[in-house]
Amino acid sequence: MSKVKIETFTAVHIGNGNLLQKDMDYVIYEDEDKDSYIGIINPRKILPLIGVEHLNDWLLAIERKEDIRKFVARFNKKATIDDYIFRSITDYTGGKSLGTLKECLHNGMGVPYIPGSSIKGAIRTAVLATIAQGKRASLEHWMFNLKGKLSAKKVESELFGPTANEDVFRFFQVGDAYFEKGCEVAYRMVNLNIRKTDSLKDGSKPQAVEAISCEFESEFDMRISKAAYGYAKTHGSKLKDLPAGMDSLSSLFDLVNEHTYGLVRKEITYWTEVDEQKSGAEDYLSNMKQILDEVEKCKQGKECILRLGHGSGWRFITGAWAEMFRTEDWKDDSNNMYHKVVWASRPKAYQYQEYDFPKSRRLDYEGCLLGFVKLSLK
Repeated sequence: MSKVKIETFTAVHIGNGNLLQKDMDYVIYEDEDKDSYIGIINPRKILPLIGVEHLNDWLLAIERKEDIRKFVARFNKKATIDDYIFRSITDYTGGKSLGTLKECLHNGMGVPYIPGSSIKGAIRTAVLATIAQGKRASLEHWMFNLKGKLSAKKVESELFGPTANEDVFRFFQVGDAYFEKGCEVAYRMVNLNIRKTDSLKDGSKPQAVEAISCEFESEFDMRISKAAYGYAKTHGSKLKDLPAGMDSLSSLFDLVNEHTYGLVRKEITYWTEVDEQKSGAEDYLSNMKQILDEVEKCKQGKECILRLGHGSGWRFITGAWAEMFRTEDWKDDSNNMYHKVVWASRPKAYQYQEYDFPKSRRLDYEGCLLGFVKLSLK
């Protein structure tokens, strides 16, 4: 196993599936320095404060969605917020009332972490997008399942293996990256959205998310088990050859960094052109250029920049390899493969036929991006 250092170049949100309700599951408060925090309610601490005789009152308060602070104060006027929360998050939502908060992943000890599966999945996407570039003709057949519908499963099975036992990525092992308690922050996510208006900034669908803050680091284990792969292949397992870039971690890091470089560079080119016609992309472009600078600084064979988690967007989630089928008239050509991908990927695609795809990006209201991490071989 090799040790890999991971640094959060931007904040990272890997969700646990929980949507916390404001004033019931979490509260916003200020400390003595007027800094804003979000306190996550610990239900186990509520009952001792109000008394078991008020259990039914508590259940009724939950049904009525009553503010937990007012409810506790009704039965225990001396109770403070610190008495019934189990952790606090630095609040960068701008003091806006957003309703729900997407909670990030923690282990049983309350430690925030990025699971190895998320890191592995993002690297798998980078490998897939890279090797797909030389298989355009085959992809046009692989992209359709037996029912004639677009699906990436066939593409992955052809490139990596048809079953879990035959998938070459089973020999790529990635551990979890645990961060320190208290590194969590909350952001208010909005959209950079191409619409009929001149402004690209779209705050119509805000969402508060908890994330591991930028500039924190951890380490985890990673290896390509070539010995196990070789043994399995010579003992009857129908394994495909290891994809390009997977002969070593050094070459894999170079592949990932080149993949990220290409995506970020195209983002900058695209939004620079959009920004010439509309307003509001300045912060996004500035942050993307910082990312590009960081990608270019990575030491060959030793470091790479990877994007994962919430807010990554369609291009980074899929690797954007389907863009190889894009033509100037793709919007009007229903036989164009990229046209088919867009209609399969975009909800209510018929309503947005005049727009490019994807036409929006998710970012913090101050233009901050989510999901970029730096990996370094130790």
